[in-house]
Amino acid sequence: MALSKRGRTIILGYLMILPSFVFLMIFTYYPVFRSIWLSLFQKVAGGVTQFVGLENYQYMFGSNLFRQVMWNNLIYSLGSTIPAVALGLLFALLINKKLKLRGFFRFSIFYPTMLPIAAASMIWIFLFSQSYGLVNKILELFNLPSNIDWLNTSPQAMVAIIIVSVWKFSGYYMLLFLAGLQNIDESLYEAALLEGANVWQKFRKITFPLLSPTTFFVTLLAVINSFQAVDQIYVMTRGGPYNTTNVLLYYIYQNGFVYWDTGIASSASVILFSILLVFTFIYYFELQRFVHYEG
Repeated sequence: MALSKRGRTIILGYLMILPSFVFLMIFTYYPVFRSIWLSLFQKVAGGVTQFVGLENYQYMFGSNLFRQVMWNNLIYSLGSTIPAVALGLLFALLINKKLKLRGFFRFSIFYPTMLPIAAASMIWIFLFSQSYGLVNKILELFNLPSNIDWLNTSPQAMVAIIIVSVWKFSGYYMLLFLAGLQNIDESLYEAALLEGANVWQKFRKITFPLLSPTTFFVTLLAVINSFQAVDQIYVMTRGGPYNTTNVLLYYIYQNGFVYWDTGIASSASVILFSILLVFTFIYYFELQRFVHYEG
């Protein structure tokens, strides 16, 4: 029996998405379910795995180190997300104006995004050096405390990690905000100008509401990025001093590839996945109502 034209179209559509679906199954869904399965086991003497149920989760939630890691990640997430998003928006508002050398400024702000984070972290190690680092030299010029060992003292180490993250990602967020700004109809600003609106009123009544879909997306992206921090921590501090910069993904790396404790690493991975899933669910289904779409 020959297929109808509609049936052939449906089959063709499924065949077109099949490669993506297979890729998604192998590299996304399988690792998630594999991690959940491995989190229920623990390696014992001789490399033999033993089923322990939820004991890995009980161990982590009762561990002072894990609680410190979660607290560190919360501090890092707030400290890196809010300034990076705010700076991205500020840069976009400034660069969106007709300025001389506007292309140069756009490139200069966006350039850190193109650098590999590991290479950028190596550069910042020298900038944060206690004896000859540029950061301490600048502080010295303003008669501020300048003999700071940024990467080996707390809380300066976390501050240094946050600074690198903000420097790295704010240019990328600027680009996203810039795309959103250029989609706002200029006639709205012209009408506001005729009504005598000042700069703040135009931003509060026009720019920010119409930019809310972009802000919504950028903030979600920034939060997810803050939970994926591992490269700069591995290069700059290795989680130190005394685990004060140890965050969840680095904790997973340590247990999985340093201590070879796949049970704890998988359990921590499941917790990370659950945190991001719950946050994304709440963000989309509860905060979506505050987003204003033009038209």
